[in-house]
Amino acid sequence: MDGNIPQASMEAETTAPSRFGRAGALLRVKHARLAGGLLAALVLIGFAVQFLIDRAAYVSTADARIASDMIAVSADVSGRITNVAVGEGDRVSAGDVLFTIDDREAVYALAELEAEAERLRAEIAREEMRVLLASSKAGSEVAARTAGTQSAAAALVAARSDYETAQRDFDRTQDLFDKGRVSQAALDQARNVLDTAEQAVHRAEAERERAAAEQRTASISGEEVRLIDYELAVLKAALQKAEARLDAQKVVVDQHTIRSPIDGVVDEVFFDAGEHSLHGFRMALLHDPDTVWVSANIKETNIRHVRPGADVIIKADAYPGVELKGHVSSIHDATIGEAALMPNPNASGVFTKITQRIAVRIDVEPANVQLRPGTMVRVRIRKASGNSARG
Repeated sequence: MDGNIPQASMEAETTAPSRFGRAGALLRVKHARLAGGLLAALVLIGFAVQFLIDRAAYVSTADARIASDMIAVSADVSGRITNVAVGEGDRVSAGDVLFTIDDREAVYALAELEAEAERLRAEIAREEMRVLLASSKAGSEVAARTAGTQSAAAALVAARSDYETAQRDFDRTQDLFDKGRVSQAALDQARNVLDTAEQAVHRAEAERERAAAEQRTASISGEEVRLIDYELAVLKAALQKAEARLDAQKVVVDQHTIRSPIDGVVDEVFFDAGEHSLHGFRMALLHDPDTVWVSANIKETNIRHVRPGADVIIKADAYPGVELKGHVSSIHDATIGEAALMPNPNASGVFTKITQRIAVRIDVEPANVQLRPGTMVRVRIRKASGNSARG
């Protein structure tokens, strides 16, 4: 018995320190876990505080994407496509050829109209020459006939003067004959002179009438010149019409060459060479990569905090870690649902309230990244102040 007691005491003494060591380890683990929990709680509290601060200062949404004006290039004429000059992804400048359509028929019609215009120009030149010649001839004839009329009038005046002189001589001779101072022969001679003077007056009057008639005929030639002027005016009007048709046909010929309206990138090509295009059908889709913006859909409950000009922080999913700057440029006046092509009216009678969203356009400040239309972004819009929000 005495020999066993010391051995048990020694075993108790050796196991006591190990028990204390395990207890200390457990205590240290508990302290570490407590510290980790406190640290995690502090981190969570920090995130919560940051979230609350951010929510109080910004309107945030992930329902946003890069947008751009997508230009649909369509054909103004129908025809077979003879050449496709671009492919998807190609960069083009304004005026670059995208497609060419068979234009032979339009070119032939253009040549026909050009020939018609040339014919009318030739006729106009001929009529203008006729006007010059007729005007010169008519002017000369009018001048000559006017001079003849004046000469005939002067001759008539002279004939009448001679007749009056002969009449006075006859009257004196008749008086002398009645008194017996002259012979019958002298009286007959005076009568003959008087008759001759009278006939001269008649001839002069007839000549004056003839000259006046010729002058009127020359004036009629001048009327013919005016008639040619009228015909010339008709030809010039026909030429204007032909030239207008010619210009319109030139437009038609040019429409057979489809050109890029902008500097941009070809996103999609809808036709291949040899296919037949139709008037108004889209042939390609383009956009300008240098003119893009962010289209963000903001909840109606937050839209009161958004105002044009507000600063925006943009993070693109395509470029993690890159922070872009921008500002609100416009806010739509209707919700996305109201602006949809196919509105969804509630016809079942069962109403479920859904928070609507309003589109906001955000202009992006220049950055060294390529933003592609349709890619997703996240935006944080700084809230407007209380006064501006109420405005």
